[in-house]
Amino acid sequence: MLFHFPKNVVYSSDKLPLTLISLEEWSIIYINGLDSKKFLQNQLTIDMNYLKQNEYQISAHCNLNGKVYSTMLLFHYKKGYACIIKKSLSNLQIKEFKKYSIFSKVKIYQLDNVFLLGLSGNGSKLFLSKQFVKIPNYKDPVVFDKDTSILWFKNPCERFLLVLSLTDFLLFKQKINKNILLNNSKQWILLDIEAGYPIIEKNMSQKFLPQSINLDKFKAISMNKGCYYGQEIIAQVFYKDLNRHALYLLFSKGTIHPKVGSIIETKVLDKWFRIGFLLAIVHVHYNEIWVQAVLNKSVNIRNNFRIYGFKKIFLVKN
Repeated sequence: MLFHFPKNVVYSSDKLPLTLISLEEWSIIYINGLDSKKFLQNQLTIDMNYLKQNEYQISAHCNLNGKVYSTMLLFHYKKGYACIIKKSLSNLQIKEFKKYSIFSKVKIYQLDNVFLLGLSGNGSKLFLSKQFVKIPNYKDPVVFDKDTSILWFKNPCERFLLVLSLTDFLLFKQKINKNILLNNSKQWILLDIEAGYPIIEKNMSQKFLPQSINLDKFKAISMNKGCYYGQEIIAQVFYKDLNRHALYLLFSKGTIHPKVGSIIETKVLDKWFRIGFLLAIVHVHYNEIWVQAVLNKSVNIRNNFRIYGFKKIFLVKN
């Protein structure tokens, strides 16, 4: 085993010690070839013409009805593009891409020879600067150091995502000391939740419009470029203000283990009503539960909420 990432306590961003995070729940889809940019322009919600070499962009791939098939981080990688995507959707996304690539000069496949790591917490920039010649920042959120790519994130705290070759991974491993906490992907998921980045798993694919999961707040939806899948409906929802859902963060105390996709209910007078769906759940510290959920925008955020099948009461976390 190259690394052992124990299931340690998950910390909120304001309490996070220096932590190296396994991103075992993510994978990279690689797209290259003469038509790769044009192909992605016709598939994704972002305008590829604005994706610079030193930047990444949150994007979505939608079906013909404008529902989000998957969300991803897209950036230039070697001679093509890399999409960091939840592993549960990777094979399906590759299949979906290939369906529309028959007449394009592109190659699409998963990169199995790279390692994804997250780094965050107190002193993370200093730690990283001792390992690599170049590290990213707000001016250059993506940097390349030989076979390593490093992405910089501002929210909810400064953090980094490392894409390492096997050789660079083994060299990096040798420099790890006992002063850094090792944790699994739940820690990164919590940071994504705090940042407002939607977590789309396989069973929540093709359920929501991009505006319903706050992708408009990340400039992940272009209304001005040429056609892409679902654009007509997405544009109609935008211009006629038809979106009725939004992303919320709920919290409670204790421990429960509902499934992704569970129904969220809210209490009005003495009755419970279906109001949305659970996208992700993380147990924080020793006695907190944080839930990312898609809820109706009309909901009163001062209401009590619960996950169907569980009695525990949740509140909206501001």
